[in-house]
Amino acid sequence: MTSMTDPIPDATSEPVAAPAATAAPAAAPDLADRMKSLGQEAQVRGEQLGREAQAAGDRWAKDPRLVGAASTANRVFGLVLIAAGAWFLADVTLGYSLPTIPWRDLWPALLVVLGLIIIGRGMTRRA
Repeated sequence: MTSMTDPIPDATSEPVAAPAATAAPAAAPDLADRMKSLGQEAQVRGEQLGREAQAAGDRWAKDPRLVGAASTANRVFGLVLIAAGAWFLADVTLGYSLPTIPWRDLWPALLVVLGLIIIGRGMTRRA
């Protein structure tokens, strides 16, 4: 307490520190609350991503070049599977003497053909 007889501090004296604010620190959310909020954010983002993917799929389905490329690729893949199945059926099951194709010689050629197909399909999409 100051009385009337106490001297008034002047500008040259040391400043008196103001009392510190005693704000209560914010309580940190516990792990369950944080996981719940992250789960809700993930759900919202997942739904948004799903809508974007559906819209992209709808746009692609309307592009006749992509539909034609997909159906051509499906036909070629189906024909390759039928040919391989017929080859093994004739060779193994029916006992026909077909020439043996060594896989160590065939698989690099299949990779080259697959690469050419991918390059060709990429070029037709840009046309």
